[in-house]
Amino acid sequence: MPEGEEEQVREKAGEEVIVIEGEFSWFAAWMMMFWLVVCICSVTMGVLTFQGDGIERISEEISFVRQQKPPYGPEEQPQMATMREINEPFRYHLPQVALYYSVAAASLGLFTVSFFANSMLLETQGISRNVDINMLIKEGVQIYMSRTIPVILLFLVSAGGYVFVTAGWGTLTCFGAGALLNLLSAWVGVRTTVQGTCRLATLLGENLSRSVRLGMWTGSIGGLLSTSLALGGMAGMWFWILDTSLLSGFGSGACLVSFYLRVGGGIFSKGADLGGDLVGEMSETKFDEERRVFELQQRMENIANTRKERLQKGLEDDEEEALDQLRLLEEEMQDICSDLHPIDFLDEIGEVICDVTGTCADLFESMVLILSTSAIIGAKISAVPHFLTGLPFWIVASGNIGCALATFKVHCTERYSARAIRWSMRLNLVAVIVFVQFVQIGVSYLEWVHGSITFSMFWHFVVISMVGQLLPELCVMAGEYFTSPDYWPIRSLAANSKNGVVQVVLQGLGQGFLSTSAPAILLVLAVMVTWTLEGHYGLALLASSSVSGTGFQGSLASFGAIFTNAHKQVHLTTHDSLSRNRANICATVGDTAMQAGNTISAINAFSAVFNVALTLLAESYTTRSMDYQAVSGSPLSEWSQAGLVLGVIMPFLFTGNCTVSCLETSKSFMRFCKESTTVSKRADLPFPQSHIKGIQILCSFGTITSMRLVFSPIIHSMICPLLGGFFLGTRGLIWLLSGMNVLGVCLSLFLINSGQSWVSARKYVLFGHLKGADGKAIGPDSAQYGYLGVGEMIGGPLEDTSGPALNNFVKLVAVFAFITGGLYENEPDQTWHYGFLCLLGSFILLALARCILSCILNCMTKYSEQRELQRLRKLRELEREQEQGEDDEEDLDDDEEMAITAGM
Repeated sequence: MPEGEEEQVREKAGEEVIVIEGEFSWFAAWMMMFWLVVCICSVTMGVLTFQGDGIERISEEISFVRQQKPPYGPEEQPQMATMREINEPFRYHLPQVALYYSVAAASLGLFTVSFFANSMLLETQGISRNVDINMLIKEGVQIYMSRTIPVILLFLVSAGGYVFVTAGWGTLTCFGAGALLNLLSAWVGVRTTVQGTCRLATLLGENLSRSVRLGMWTGSIGGLLSTSLALGGMAGMWFWILDTSLLSGFGSGACLVSFYLRVGGGIFSKGADLGGDLVGEMSETKFDEERRVFELQQRMENIANTRKERLQKGLEDDEEEALDQLRLLEEEMQDICSDLHPIDFLDEIGEVICDVTGTCADLFESMVLILSTSAIIGAKISAVPHFLTGLPFWIVASGNIGCALATFKVHCTERYSARAIRWSMRLNLVAVIVFVQFVQIGVSYLEWVHGSITFSMFWHFVVISMVGQLLPELCVMAGEYFTSPDYWPIRSLAANSKNGVVQVVLQGLGQGFLSTSAPAILLVLAVMVTWTLEGHYGLALLASSSVSGTGFQGSLASFGAIFTNAHKQVHLTTHDSLSRNRANICATVGDTAMQAGNTISAINAFSAVFNVALTLLAESYTTRSMDYQAVSGSPLSEWSQAGLVLGVIMPFLFTGNCTVSCLETSKSFMRFCKESTTVSKRADLPFPQSHIKGIQILCSFGTITSMRLVFSPIIHSMICPLLGGFFLGTRGLIWLLSGMNVLGVCLSLFLINSGQSWVSARKYVLFGHLKGADGKAIGPDSAQYGYLGVGEMIGGPLEDTSGPALNNFVKLVAVFAFITGGLYENEPDQTWHYGFLCLLGSFILLALARCILSCILNCMTKYSEQRELQRLRKLRELEREQEQGEDDEEDLDDDEEMAITAGM
């Protein structure tokens, strides 16, 4: 039913329909102009530099290897040296053309973000009910972010002192820049996502193709913004400070912000989701809505089968008859928004916080870590620093340009299924890969012609960059096989759910374990081939190539969160069956896209930490004037074995910490909702005013609860490199990172895919795809659906919190190990006692944090109770005054009657 026809039906029913139009953003328009000017200026400076007329920038670094002087570099070298020596300074020209190209690519990405933002805001917001729900979501996100950002800034100030003491002013400056840019990208991304959700829910009533395009544009605001700021920030910072070693601070600042947003947001999100299930006030209403979704999908399937049969028989397609069948179901539907408990809206708030801010901040972090380590490796290890430091920037910048162009259009028609839409998106990514390869081959070919690299290096670079670009998507495809309802594993899980909860849980876990095998094998093969071809620098190039499509992949992850929320809004606000069917299709694509984003995060984390560990190895041996290449293959020692074991233990402890935190948050929400009457809906107020106060209190409570519980994972992460370095020395710390990295990527993929498998299998049943022995569809009133619901509740914290957060944990440990590398000795004979001091300090900090935040929570709860008591007292006083007024009126009436009687 078109939107106009739906409005007519509402008007006939006596319901007033108010459609809220879009708005034009002058700020976004001015930003489009600004970034266009920056792009033109960057291109101009790049051309002038290529012609030899630009500003000359020369960097001085410490060499990790013994090599000849850099080709076409400055003639004057420190101490008039004729060779580069280990642990001695040397000079080279910065890859200025590559840096200007990176700034131009970042500016183009930011121009695209501004254009998408304005285009999205111009779309119609929809009926007032859509805007009302969106206002509640916006209020919750605003409360969470406004209370979280000051805490993050407090963490940054504390960690900034830690960085300054261990690394100095230069690294501290980069630390602040990386943290603030990452925080900015998360803040803008989450605000625009909320604005786009109601518009997308409205557009789903008109056209599937336009809905997919708007969802992609809105998701790209977060995805492209984070990658463009990361790329432009890295290029600008390096051009200014000149020293690649200081760029590690840029990654460390981004790591801390990303860690808090991912872990804290995940604890808030899944705690609220599970808490809402435990409260269980609206279980009957939710069941009715699930039954309608099931019946809708059954009727849509019957209509499709009837249409196919008519076409096979040569008859005309009768659209009106199909619509009449759908209207029968629409008459049974009703508005349930006002009946929901305020906590039932928190899952949408948590979805935005966890999947948009968390994923985009995570991709920002991975990109800057990989670019910074690639710059260090290319400068200090390679024989051609001018070119090999710039090549990763050429690749990533070309990827950003390709992603900006690829997000403009995703081919889709009204008859596309979820699988067809997903493959159409994958074709866009193929176009990005082709464009990046075209630029990379062109740049490497010119360098080979100039004679600074050999032909073998040229074709090695082509192979490595191609492998790096294909690797993430191949891992995603392997994961989708185990998590998408289009393939056998999910269908088997749904079919076997008839055997009970034990079957559901064990099969989901088993498929999660199996899903890690293909990505692990692909990673091993990629690393082996790359190391054989180009050694340490080849791994840096592999990692840089793997993040070249991050802008598009981050957009897909945000796309998934947006469509998941739009799907919920459609089912809450419209009775239009076609809109609901489109929302179901897009929600299925969204689940797959979010799973892809989490998988990409795991692969990028592995690449980033691998580079950091090898760079830490090189730097630690270089400071002792030793050739790290001669010892990189040395046999195991007692310290390396201990580090390997500790690296395996730490991820398990962190995963357990996060999972328990989610459960504790959910129980806190349940207790708070049952004990406090202030969070319930107000029966005396219309929707959404009836829910605003409850959502405000719940979001404040959940934010503080997540703060209290996120302190433990953060302290756990920051103490880990100190314990490894002081107790085991540099050698043990490197093996700790290696063991943690390998276990982290496998465990993360296992948790993500296991959780997603239960979600997909349950939706497979909900949408009526599971058939019984009699050929009839099994629906949400079946035992199988209930059993899969148990699996979904188990998998939620694993999929959305523990699994993705594990990637941030490994990266945070690695980057702080690199920053503090100068504190440790090769063996711990002289440093082990510092480890005990760090361990004691971490326990004290954890106890203080929990005590203070628990006191704040108690005060907040008592304050809410006092406010509610005051409100009840005022209501009672008003009732008494009204009763007294009525009694006085009755007395006056009696007096008047007596006076009239006496007069007569």
